Amino acid sequence: VGSNVRTSLLALELVEPYTAIRSIAGISLRDDDVVPLTPRVPGKCVTTRVMSMPESPEMKEVEVTWTVGGALNVDETAIMYGKWDVLDGKIFDCRTQPTKQELDAFFTILRDFEVMEGETAEEMAEDVNFAPVQSGPTRWHQHRSSSGNNDASSSTLLSPETTFTVTLDLGHYKVGDVIAIYSLARTDQEWAAFGGADGGDNGRGGGGDIPAQTNIVNARTNPEWSHVHANSMDGGSLVKGRLDWFSVPVTIEIGPRPGFFEGNEPVETSVRALDEGYEQTEKSEVDMIAYSLVMAVLVLAVTLCCVFCREERDGTDVFSILSAHRRIDKEKISVDDFFHKEALELAAYS
Repeated sequence: VGSNVRTSLLALELVEPYTAIRSIAGISLRDDDVVPLTPRVPGKCVTTRVMSMPESPEMKEVEVTWTVGGALNVDETAIMYGKWDVLDGKIFDCRTQPTKQELDAFFTILRDFEVMEGETAEEMAEDVNFAPVQSGPTRWHQHRSSSGNNDASSSTLLSPETTFTVTLDLGHYKVGDVIAIYSLARTDQEWAAFGGADGGDNGRGGGGDIPAQTNIVNARTNPEWSHVHANSMDGGSLVKGRLDWFSVPVTIEIGPRPGFFEGNEPVETSVRALDEGYEQTEKSEVDMIAYSLVMAVLVLAVTLCCVFCREERDGTDVFSILSAHRRIDKEKISVDDFFHKEALELAAYS
């Protein structure tokens, strides 16, 4: 049973490749890209994952870490970054994956416009740029999972997720610039070459005559492939093949240069749909003291209420007895009468 459960979980993981940015400048992002039970609204990703970074010399070396999953091998992965006002909102809409045709058309128009404007190479890099391409196996790959200790106990442990790191130079951006950072990946392209009579070829199947048959292969290796699930709950879900997979972007807002006594560390200012204006701030000591005092007063009030509102054994309300005692008028007498009564009481005892 355990083996079947692990196999099923692995099959769920490999349904579709994915990539996600984990940290910016050493600051781990608040949570994952997907928030359960929260719809992904087009255009809202500009605020859902945000890092505020003051303008400083440290912008020349900003470390970005991301992961790639849902695959066995990462053929190509990189970071794409550029200004939000340059990116086409219809293509980079925070909800759908850009297609190859859309990306080719976008970059062709962008480069032609930059040439017409006479922009230099540095100015072009400010618009949209790519980090160096990296590759490697994921934690599900047999070579990665078998590395390390080979004892019996280590065979049951899952390898950590595969992460990639690159250092970006953001020093050319200015105060007020809003930058989008995407991680993208191309995975498991060797699956399309399996099945040839000679053990594999560069075509799509056996000797180029038999194309890939399974959805899991076509979905990540054939951008021309598509399939509609007629029995799905929504009446027909479309699965379309693609080569490149994009993450939910992280937005970097360039702020003013910090003062002499201010720090220049980046701060996450993400706003989630369920936060209603979330701001990542820690409670000050004064707030904590005030909160403790309020709670102490509430506890004391509840305790006193329980004491005075309790009943005696005969059912008499203690609080009502105390109230009745307060209503008894005190007898007012003179000093001479008081001492006269005291003398009479002493004489009676004697």
